[in-house]
Amino acid sequence: MRVVSEGQPAETGAAAADGQIALTVVVVNWNGRADLDDCFRSLTDCGYPSLRIIMVDNGSVDDSVSWTREHHRQVEIIETGENLRWAGGNNVALRLLLAEGFAGCVLLLNNDTFVPAGSLRRLVAALMADPSAWAATPRICYASDPSRAWYDGGVVGRWSGWVRHAGIRQVTGGLPPEARYVGYGTGCALLLAPGVLDKVGVLDEQFYFYGEDADYSLRITAAGGRILHVPKALVLHKVSATLGSESPRKMLLRTRSHVRLLRRHWPRRWWPVLFVTQLAFLGGHAAWHVFHGRLATALAVVQGALDELWGRDY
Repeated sequence: MRVVSEGQPAETGAAAADGQIALTVVVVNWNGRADLDDCFRSLTDCGYPSLRIIMVDNGSVDDSVSWTREHHRQVEIIETGENLRWAGGNNVALRLLLAEGFAGCVLLLNNDTFVPAGSLRRLVAALMADPSAWAATPRICYASDPSRAWYDGGVVGRWSGWVRHAGIRQVTGGLPPEARYVGYGTGCALLLAPGVLDKVGVLDEQFYFYGEDADYSLRITAAGGRILHVPKALVLHKVSATLGSESPRKMLLRTRSHVRLLRRHWPRRWWPVLFVTQLAFLGGHAAWHVFHGRLATALAVVQGALDELWGRDY
């Protein structure tokens, strides 16, 4: 692994040039060259002072690294040489910041996003104004249809075990504009307050695919913090607004991570209730795929749950 810097990093102290809290944005990339220009340009033009941007490249085989070095020289680049996935890639940068003693805010941001001007200021200001909030999320809308929400807060069903986005595919004009506490923050755009890494640690890389952000949010709340959702801060996400199909492999990993999350954060005394609700949830999910002619994907729902319960290797 090697670090390539194309400019001077921001100061590791808490204050930016104009007295605002220092902010580092971590973007994990794997063969995402087509999305990087929009993402990095939006960050550069967002108006946040002394912004530091770190791209962790997870062994891309496209020209992501060389292109970024040529066109966005302000971006610091960490090349891992292999695909460490979302949690592992982010952790490389987070451990670097911990080693440096960085005392500002850290934003984990997907590479297929666009951040409108002013959104980072609003998100950081809201987080810093609330001492009980250890993390914050913006409203995230579809880049192809900015009037519709993809994420408007994360809901965690403590008894049901259902973990989902609030407001998904709804027109934002009908959604509440006030900031509020939510069950979990999506890793698509998750802002961490100063000191959270010292209190909670880094992401759990045992979540192979999905679930890392919900796990981290639940670890925050278990440690005494809260997750603040700030609808007046906006991020656009390049994801389809239509319900698409999942490959069997992705569905197996998604289901496995979901069961891992339940086993880790739900007390055993709740498991009898969880068994009923999850049987309905996973069974309904599998039936939905069968109805749409995706038998292999339906079977993957069941297999993922069983693999996690039986401790099979990935």
